[in-house]
Amino acid sequence: MRNLSFGFAHPLAIKTSSAAVLALFALGAAACGSYGVDEGSLDNAELALDEAEGASIAVSVGVSGSGGSGGSGGVASSSSTGVGGGTGGGPVDPPPVGPPAVGFWQLDDCSGATTDLLDSSGNDATATRSASAACAQGISGLAISFDHKNDTVSADDDPRFTFGKNLAVAAWVKPTSVSGSTLQTIATERDGGDTSFSLGIRNDEARFAVTLTDGRTITSRAPIEANVWTHVAGIYDGRFVRLFLNGEQVGQLSAAGTIRDINAPIHVGGNAQKQQRFTGLIDEVWLSASPTTGSEIAQLSCLRRPGTITVTPASSGPVPPNTPVAYEVAVANNDVGACVPGDYALQIFSPSPGINVSGDTTFIPGVPPGSTATFAVTVNGTEDADPGVHEIPFDVLNFSSPEFLVGSGALNFELSEPTGCFVRTSREIFVKHLSVVEDPIRTTFNGPPEDPRTGAWTFARLMEDMAPTPAEAPAMVEQMLTTWLTDQVVNGFTVPARPTIQQIVLDEWPRSPDGSLDLTQAPLLLLGIVNRIDVRNLAEGHAGEGRFVFGVVSQGFPQQFTIILEYKLPASTEADVLDWANDWHALGSLPFPSEEYNAALQDITSRFAGRNAAPGRPNGSSLGQLRTNEIALAGPWELREFVLSPDTGFLRPETVKLTPDISFDGSTTLADFVNQNEAAIVAEQHTVPDSFQGSPFLGGSSFNNLTAWTAPGILSNEARHKFSLNTCNGCHGAAETGTPFLHVNPRSLGSEATLSSFMTGINMPDPVTGELRFLNDLGRRNQDLKALVCEPAPTFAGAAGRGDAAGAAASRSAFIRRGIGRVH
Repeated sequence: MRNLSFGFAHPLAIKTSSAAVLALFALGAAACGSYGVDEGSLDNAELALDEAEGASIAVSVGVSGSGGSGGSGGVASSSSTGVGGGTGGGPVDPPPVGPPAVGFWQLDDCSGATTDLLDSSGNDATATRSASAACAQGISGLAISFDHKNDTVSADDDPRFTFGKNLAVAAWVKPTSVSGSTLQTIATERDGGDTSFSLGIRNDEARFAVTLTDGRTITSRAPIEANVWTHVAGIYDGRFVRLFLNGEQVGQLSAAGTIRDINAPIHVGGNAQKQQRFTGLIDEVWLSASPTTGSEIAQLSCLRRPGTITVTPASSGPVPPNTPVAYEVAVANNDVGACVPGDYALQIFSPSPGINVSGDTTFIPGVPPGSTATFAVTVNGTEDADPGVHEIPFDVLNFSSPEFLVGSGALNFELSEPTGCFVRTSREIFVKHLSVVEDPIRTTFNGPPEDPRTGAWTFARLMEDMAPTPAEAPAMVEQMLTTWLTDQVVNGFTVPARPTIQQIVLDEWPRSPDGSLDLTQAPLLLLGIVNRIDVRNLAEGHAGEGRFVFGVVSQGFPQQFTIILEYKLPASTEADVLDWANDWHALGSLPFPSEEYNAALQDITSRFAGRNAAPGRPNGSSLGQLRTNEIALAGPWELREFVLSPDTGFLRPETVKLTPDISFDGSTTLADFVNQNEAAIVAEQHTVPDSFQGSPFLGGSSFNNLTAWTAPGILSNEARHKFSLNTCNGCHGAAETGTPFLHVNPRSLGSEATLSSFMTGINMPDPVTGELRFLNDLGRRNQDLKALVCEPAPTFAGAAGRGDAAGAAASRSAFIRRGIGRVH
């Protein structure tokens, strides 16, 4: 599975929670209103409850939103099995987990065959629907449509309908009208002229009223809209009357006391006197006599809906190699009510070899109900990929949802056959196919000893060909490894010991009868063979590098520890450079996988890694440096570098090239160096000296805190970026390249090594400016090799401004002699 790097597209949506509203109320009566007289005379049709409002208080805190998208801060509801016998309407939600209800009529069992409406609370408080009250599509499953003077739903009186100091009532409503001075009842307990509570609509306001034992009726109110679904709820807790719309508290009044006990039925949509009639739809009526919190009301108002995923375009159609195709993966948050916003993540699974996928953003938090999150994804096929249709699977996850997985899909990408001169990255630049790294003869000693293939790509053979003599190779390797056991001083900087190498590597390494390391049983796996002709510098006598990458395997699993052997490709003329380029390029035209291919690759590797490949250098070896990258021995991540000593012929610690000591990160010294060398750094042709401004500068090792190199006073951020990119820890760092340190990840037998997104393609924001850069180092290397082996000369070669044949030749010559840029 391959996870794209995370980014953030939208800020978190933050709204005031119920607790915060209560805190505001606690600051003083001015925030809540004060006792006063209601708005005036009452309509003759209104009954005692409305007349009693002359002693009530009204408060409005905010305006309710539409039912489809209101609210935030609610608790994600858990699911349990509910009752629902309906056969129409929308999705049916299970009863919520929260305070115990004394009645919960979801109304999904509304049917022409019966007027009974079951109670989902488990208390068997079956309600009865009048025959004229029609079943209709609701906010969740079915609802009741109230549009006739006789329409009503009622549940007979029950001892549990005694509320005292605790009452909570809620329902989803879609009124056809909210105007008029006559109360439209949503839910009430009423018998004759006696009422204990009422939830309803009057004069464009939702109202929640309770009548206390001392005769006072306290009403909280707030504006409500017609013809939209709104979750209306009220809570009384013996102290306050609180009104909620769409899960958010919108009103609160002081009302110390106890609710009047009247031993009456519960009526929905009207009352027994066929008055105070509601017109519109009512759904999900819930009633509790237990202490209830605002968050539990928000939970009730959250209706989870499956998200929907749309991919645009549905298919790329045929596209040639190296042609990026932009896709959008849109995820609609279909939740309703006060559900917490969705925190969406896009997870792309490993595409086929040669198909690269990058996402500008793969994490979008805070997407409210009713909104859509859109992920931008780019797919690019290289010449390495098989032509035809590639289905690239993905998952969309919602970290704020109990279901977690929103859904799965695929990007449909169709690649055309490559034409003309092209480079196959996986065969000519970075070779990690199992047919190579697990070649049954070249990566083992299972072949005949006289066969030149036997062990050709093993760590043992490479060390034997590198050491002063093959017999001294075990001692050379052990001496290198034991440098971790004690502090080392390199260029004046102390490199602290990492003695765990004893347990992780040395104790795991089998030994020969004479006690020396048995190199043929090295606890290392070959991860890849690499062509780095892009770092060529003919002025230094080489056409770039050829590399072997190994991963340490010990204690039964791959360690976060790689060892890279980096050899110079010997060259003295431009023709030598082109010979190396054409030999690497010729690999791409051979059958693959095949013995023919592996034999041709061995011919190349033996020329740079074989014994006496570079006469005149220590031991005749063309090794430029051996580098290690690890966190298996201790933290933080550390890179070390070794070179062959011209005095002993053994490997000794060396400075890490292009990388100052970590103590200079953020310093004025670093700013001075970058500013003084700006042009060379931007061209990626700079060097970092051992000393700068009279003090040691180049690091003895590179510790990696996964940040980028920065410093106040750097004049050019492009120079800062190129400098950081070319350091060991900047290149291997999350901030600059999006890399969790290793570019080549260790593997187990039978599994191919995976590469970092920096290698294969990633959009990274600049850590200083936020500028988005597309980094694809294998693509960069492909471009370089293609420019060497395919005509015409590259336009990016630097000296092509003269516009004539001589200028073109000079440009071509300069390009052959020096690579397009240097990245470790």
